Amino acid sequence: MKVFIRILLTCSMIIFFSSCTAIVYIGKRTDPEIMLNNKHHGILFVNLFDYTSVRVVKAKEENSYYNGVMSLLDGLSSFANDSSFKFIVGDTLKKGIDKELLTTLLPVDSVVTICSRYKTDLLLTLDSMNLFFDWETVSNDEYYGYSNKIKNLYLKCNFYVSLYNSSGDLINRSEVDQSLLYRSVPAYTGVLVLQPSLSRVVEEISSLSFQAGQDYVTKFYPTFTQESRQLYTGKTFKESNEYIFAKNWNKASELLEQLVKSSNPEISAKAHYNLDVVKEALDANTHK
Repeated sequence: MKVFIRILLTCSMIIFFSSCTAIVYIGKRTDPEIMLNNKHHGILFVNLFDYTSVRVVKAKEENSYYNGVMSLLDGLSSFANDSSFKFIVGDTLKKGIDKELLTTLLPVDSVVTICSRYKTDLLLTLDSMNLFFDWETVSNDEYYGYSNKIKNLYLKCNFYVSLYNSSGDLINRSEVDQSLLYRSVPAYTGVLVLQPSLSRVVEEISSLSFQAGQDYVTKFYPTFTQESRQLYTGKTFKESNEYIFAKNWNKASELLEQLVKSSNPEISAKAHYNLDVVKEALDANTHK
């Protein structure tokens, strides 16, 4: 009986509070990670990562890395879907870069020369990449107090890229990652679980690399999200809420600013809260 009463009270509280509030959605814009000044750009791609060098990549894994580079390039080619970009493939395998120099910046005169040769204002280089498997052990709690451990094997693809302007200045240096759960096995003590060779997962590598290329392209564009906020409702806030849902933020602000001055502290507090939501929405719309 006590359990039933507790459940009834809980349900009553949920109904009460849901009837006193409403949900409004605020659209928010986040600036691109990579900001460019001009509207039209030519982007030249050059791969500096020599996957044919045995000092960098094992011979049996060369084909996997080759497919990774070419699939990344396919993903980057989605730049072509935007008329404000002209995507140019310069060199898919530029040899002569030592392994120790893969994380260093290109000399300014080299960038200027390359951009001048292809008549482009941006240079995008693949500096380095890493394909590997990684294990993670997790515990899954079950009924009756028992738990078991699972070993998850993930295939991971990491790409390191740099973007330069035609004057040789570095605009952005990014790491683009993609991974997938390849296999899960029981983590029995003492049992050795071997991971597959990279040469046997070429299809998966290609898929992840393509997605990594597309993800990098999104860095040039703003993102838009919808965030929910609660509003106090009731007869007192009926008119202001109507303006809020009509996205007439200025009129809603005027009404709520009057309600904030109410001698009733409860109304004043709720009006202040709703007004903060309106101000947040106004700010979000100003920065679109």
